[in-house]
Amino acid sequence: MVETFRNCFSSDASNERLVDRDIKWNHNNYSCNILNVDGSCLVSPVRSGYDGIIRNTFGHYLADFSGFIQGLSDILLAELYAIYKGLLLAKEMSIDDLVCYSDSLHCVNLIKAKPPSLSWPFIFAT
Repeated sequence: MVETFRNCFSSDASNERLVDRDIKWNHNNYSCNILNVDGSCLVSPVRSGYDGIIRNTFGHYLADFSGFIQGLSDILLAELYAIYKGLLLAKEMSIDDLVCYSDSLHCVNLIKAKPPSLSWPFIFAT
């Protein structure tokens, strides 16, 4: 099984020498809990998925979550749902100090953006 895993990272199936690599989780010097999330989607069959993990400042596992969204093939919504589910889990665990990592810059920008302001008055019909 280890050999199969190593072959996944080989650029060529020929006789290249495989090199062992140490892989380490990076907390980027935050001294709080970290939520890592991701969303994915398929066009056929139409469905999306999400998952995430919460770790403490030392990288130790605290909790995880995952799920499918049948009938939806929208990566933006899958990524946003992953963030939403992760924040709900953190709230259930009474975690207040949390940093969230997502690979979707668009989602991060949507969340950080100020709500749109209406600079024109509403007109009500009676």
